[in-house]
Parts: sequence; C-alpha cells; structure tokens
Amino acid sequence: MLHHFLADAVILIFASLAFVALFTKFRLSSIAGYLVAGSVVGPYGLHLVSANEGTRFLGELGIAALMFVIGFEFSWPRIVAARRLVFVLGTLQVVVTALLVAGVALLAGLSLTASLILGFALAHSSSAIVHKQLLDQDEVTTSHGIATTGILLFQDLAALPVLLLVGAVASGAEEDLAGLMLRLGAAVLVFTGAALFARKTIGRIFDWIARTGSNEPLMLAGLALVAGVAFLAELIGLSLAVAAFIVGMVVAESNYRHHLADELRPLRDIFLGLFFLTIGMSVDWSIVLTEPAATAGAVAILVLVKLAIIFALARFSGIATNAALQTALVLAHSGEISLLILTQAIGGGLLPEVVAQTALAGTAVSIFLAPFLIQFNRRISAEVLSTPQLVAEPDDIIDGSAGDLRDHVILAGCGPVGRLVGTVLKASGIPYIAIERDVDRLRIAHREGHQVIFGDATRRGVLEAANIDTAAVVVALLNSQPRLEQLVRQVRQLNPAVPVLVSTRDNRGLASIAKAGATYIFPENLAAGLGLAVQTFVALGVSPEEALARVRAIRLRLNPELRALRTI
Repeated sequence: MLHHFLADAVILIFASLAFVALFTKFRLSSIAGYLVAGSVVGPYGLHLVSANEGTRFLGELGIAALMFVIGFEFSWPRIVAARRLVFVLGTLQVVVTALLVAGVALLAGLSLTASLILGFALAHSSSAIVHKQLLDQDEVTTSHGIATTGILLFQDLAALPVLLLVGAVASGAEEDLAGLMLRLGAAVLVFTGAALFARKTIGRIFDWIARTGSNEPLMLAGLALVAGVAFLAELIGLSLAVAAFIVGMVVAESNYRHHLADELRPLRDIFLGLFFLTIGMSVDWSIVLTEPAATAGAVAILVLVKLAIIFALARFSGIATNAALQTALVLAHSGEISLLILTQAIGGGLLPEVVAQTALAGTAVSIFLAPFLIQFNRRISAEVLSTPQLVAEPDDIIDGSAGDLRDHVILAGCGPVGRLVGTVLKASGIPYIAIERDVDRLRIAHREGHQVIFGDATRRGVLEAANIDTAAVVVALLNSQPRLEQLVRQVRQLNPAVPVLVSTRDNRGLASIAKAGATYIFPENLAAGLGLAVQTFVALGVSPEEALARVRAIRLRLNPELRALRTI
C-alpha cells in the first residue's frame, strides 16, 4: 500500500514539474500545466495513476485555504458596501444563465427536468481556477475581481442545492427535498452567525499565539482554522468554499491577514495543485476525440453564450464596459461543479446520452481554456475595446493594505526607534507604512496613530502588501542580524533599485549585511558617540559639513567593511 502511494506521488510530482515548468517557461498559467499533467498520467491518458480519496481530500483542503485567503480581501464592511454588486449580480448570473440555457434546451426537445439540470450545470464556472489565477495576477480587488468573486460565491451557494436536487430526482426522493433545503438554509445562517460571534475570540487567540514571536505557531493556527472550517462545513452540509470565505472575511478584520496569507501560500499552492491534477484526471478525452466537431461547437456556444450573458448583466449592474468584459472573459467557461452535476445526472438517467456526452466534452475543454482566458483577460479586453491596457486603476482597489501608496517609506520594525522615525516622517508630510510582528509594539504604534500592519518584514508577501515595488526607501529596524540580512536580500529581489537603510544594535556582522545589498548601515552602539563628536566639532567652530566628513572618516576606520557603501 505504501509502495503504491509513493509510486503515485513520484509520478504526480514529476509530471507536475515537467508540465508546470514548460507552461511557465512560455509565460502561461501554471494551472493549465497541472490540468494537462493530470490528463496525461490519469486513467483517461497513460493510466499511470488514478485519483483517490486522499488526493481529492487534500485538493478540497487546498480550495478551503484558497477561499480563506480570498476572504482576507473582503471584510464585512467591504461586502456590505458592495452589496448590490455582489448579491444582485451573483443571483442574476446564476438564474439568467440557467433559465436561458434551459429555455433553449426545451425548444430543442428536452424535458423540463433535463433542461433545468443542463442550465444550472452550465451556469457554473471554476471557483478554484478563477480565484487562484486572479490572486496570482493581483486582480482580486479590481472591479472585475470583485464582481467575479460575488458571482462565484453565489455559484458555490447554488451548487449544493442543485446537487441535492439532482440526487433526489435520480433516486426518486423528491419528497425529502424541502427538508434538505431548509436544513441547508439553516446551516448557512448558523455558520455565518457563529463566525461573526467568534471574530473577537479568533482575534484574541491569534494575539496570544503571535506573542510567541515565532512564525510556525501562526502558520499552524491558520492551518488549524482552515481544517476546522472544512470539518464543520462537512458536518453541517455547507459548501466548503463558502464556509472558508466567511471565516476569511472574519480574520480580515484582524491585523494578521497578510502574515497568514504568506504563511499559508506554500501549503495552499501544493494542495491546489493536487486539486487541479484530479480535475485533469477526471476528463474523458475519448468523448472529445470521437466527436471533435460537436465538441468544438459545444465549447464555442458555451463560451460565447456565457460571455454575452455575463457582460450584459455586468453592464446592467453599473460596471464599466472594460471591467464588464473582463468579468465575462474570466467566467466564460464551465467548472468542476458542472462536471459533478452532469455526471450525477447521467448516472440517474436524467439526460439523454448524446446531449450529456456533448455537454461533458464541452465542459472539459472549456475548463482547459479557462486559465488562458483569465490570464489574458486584460489584453483581450484592451484589443476588443481599443483601450489602453492598464495594470491597475486606483479606483478599482478596495482598501488594500498600503492603499495606493507610492514613493513612500517602509519601516521594517515599529519599536521605539521606528515610531520615532515614523513621527518625523508624518510631521514632514512624507507617506510611510510600518511592518511589525510584535503584538505589543503593534498596539502601541496603533495608539500613537502610526500606519502599521502586522507581519514578518522578511516575508515576500508582507513586503508586497506594503507596496515594496513602489517604495522610495526601506528602513530596516529589526533586532536580529540574520533577519536583517534576510530582509535586505528579499528587498533586493523585489525592488533592486530602492535604497535600504539598516539600523543595527552594534557593529558586528556588518560585512554580511553590506554584501546582501544594504545601501547604508547605522550601528546604534556608535550613534551616540559619533553624534556627540559631530556636535563637539560644530561647537568648536567647525562647519557642519566638515564635521560630518571627519566623523565619516573615523567611522570607516572603525568599520572598513563599509567603505563600499554609499555615504549619506
């Protein structure tokens, strides 16, 4: 058993490595690489491995982690502020798409039951693919990202009732359907109420864990929360994606969202990779190869019809033309829920064989097209509408961690020295944002009115949340020499041109920090003496410029490893 599991793991890892590396080399979506890898080694490809309950479970956990992180971008106040966009547009997309497809199917001669099943199946898109791709492209909080998230949330909410309905009709248990729907509605209300009630408790727990000063307990706490949400959602029959999103919104109101997002990213990506592999394994390509013309027609109709419907509804909801088209492009495909609904309907004999197989083939191909439509949504929209391709519009961003800060100072550490620097910057009208992982220091900084976020400044995701790419200066104020070196290297990777000013406790280990790429290093143990020396020279009638030059010369004699650094 163990040998079989290890063999499957080795095959999946090497297949993923090969195809993901190939796709990313050509700047294509890594998701497409996972899907192709799964289809090649899966039961409908080379038949080297098959999806099992273990990989499916880990894949579902990956979706939970993804939706948990997506929820960080949407706190309750933000959802309420965008309620018309999120709730109305989401409902309209599911209902209008399902009814329109069902109407066409009725005209084509299908029964009412079969038509409705087909309509609701094709109304869905892939939440996992869309959310992962938008997160990677930093488009979650743009206008089309918010609209897309609202629509997908309602698709996930609608998925479980539809699956219950199909299962009940297939088994002849329609009389139990009302009770199932009632329990489902109660589950959503209970879970949401419990999440809102527990948000202060969750905050206190994370406060207590953060005081340990270690990253591992916070990562384990985040993972425990995701796993607990998954278990509770399964227990009460709620959509896992919706449950994780609700809890993510609760955590979004705390100081820990950026840090948790960065900590969970590796595990999230591994689990999601497994999920995309299982989707690739589930696609029966013999259907596509047997009826290529019918499949191509089904894909074209599916993509174009969903594109037109979503674009029209987005414009009706007041979204700008460019964002409406991008929303439509991102969602113009079917998803894994579509495959589940169609497979369940086929098993219950609720769809004619020809229609079911054509719909399955079209859905499968559209899933493989989805990463490309999402990846190039801006470019396609710009070409179609003949408008400039924008990286991001300031008005599209909803309350990011550093907002639209540009040419600002990043303070990596907000202790007494960091707060003093922040006070001077604030008094001078210079924009800044501080990063602090000590809870007590964070609270003091908040009380004093500093703009500060919780996180480990050596982490890539936290630096990105502070807009490292547009920063004018980084001031490093960490207490640990290895962490200072790590921070400087990380900053140099993300923004090679930004000046990095480093404050150290003493003059030990300066050479390694200088080698990492520091612009200027200021040992605190020399600060008082050298500062007094400057003032002494000035009191003796030496000009300030000459006094500074003399002190710098002495400082370089004390620390010759700093000769290559820029003088300030």
